[in-house]
Amino acid sequence: MLVSIIIPVYQVSDYIERCLLSVMKQDYYEIECIIVDDATKDDSILKCEKLIENYSGPIQFKIIHHPTNLGVSATRNTGTNAATGEYLYYIDSDDEITPDCIGKLMAPIIEDKTIDMVQGNYIQDENGKLINKGISPNAPLKISSNDDVRKQSLDYYTINDYSWNKLLKRSFILKHNLYFKEKIVFEDQLWRFYLLKYLENVYICNDITYYYHTRPKSLLTETKNTKEKGNSFQIIFDEIFNHLTVGKEWQELNGVYNNFFFQYLTYVDDIPSFIQTLYLYRNFAKRYGCVYIYIALTILGKYGHFRIPRGVLKRFNRIRNKRNRFHGHL
Repeated sequence: MLVSIIIPVYQVSDYIERCLLSVMKQDYYEIECIIVDDATKDDSILKCEKLIENYSGPIQFKIIHHPTNLGVSATRNTGTNAATGEYLYYIDSDDEITPDCIGKLMAPIIEDKTIDMVQGNYIQDENGKLINKGISPNAPLKISSNDDVRKQSLDYYTINDYSWNKLLKRSFILKHNLYFKEKIVFEDQLWRFYLLKYLENVYICNDITYYYHTRPKSLLTETKNTKEKGNSFQIIFDEIFNHLTVGKEWQELNGVYNNFFFQYLTYVDDIPSFIQTLYLYRNFAKRYGCVYIYIALTILGKYGHFRIPRGVLKRFNRIRNKRNRFHGHL
């Protein structure tokens, strides 16, 4: 079964060779690698071309060029549309995968072709220090219902926000139109929201298959425009609140609670219209019986500009979480 590895490339000259070499070292041989040049201004693509020219293995390589810079979402979407494999795998161009990554993620699928997604474990490299920030060793290996997928994701964060290190059935992605929203940052968070709507058959691989490298000049750290970040979060939350899943509204509204509070307090001074999103959230919280969220949002809307002390929020959150557990939610 063919796997399509998709690599967005933009201004990663210092890292792209490490990434591409890790793909070339895979011990699973049915792979096509789609490199999408997002109009990079450096020599990243030249380095790719040189490595491919000297490569003599079984992996098929394809380079697609964007005429102008469109952003990582559009780049992943281009790769998704160009892919011919039965499965897709996204990797960021400043990261790397283990030599047995694709082989390990494909192994459960070979045994059970109903699986829509296999997620691997990862290690984060922070300035040369390896930190295991991946999946809990207590996470179940197999998840076979959407309710369990949601519980594992929202309760225990078993399925994280990142699009990378997930092997996904291409027919599943196309059937549910799971493309990335373009012209925003933090696009993975919105993508995961839609992913969780449809996922039922998931396998969790606890083996390390991915090395996530943080770097001082990544896309997000280079996005110094606070308004761009705040606008992106407003778009993300607006879309979530306007596309709640029927019968799962309570769960989804609770699932974004902590993230919304943090982002609202961070960006509302620069994005005054963010308060309209708060009102939207509050209205849905009231409609679907999220009483504690409704109260908290009312307080936040009144005093948010004055920065509610985090100790107060933590206290309120502890009360809310106890109440949720008592009622069997989340």
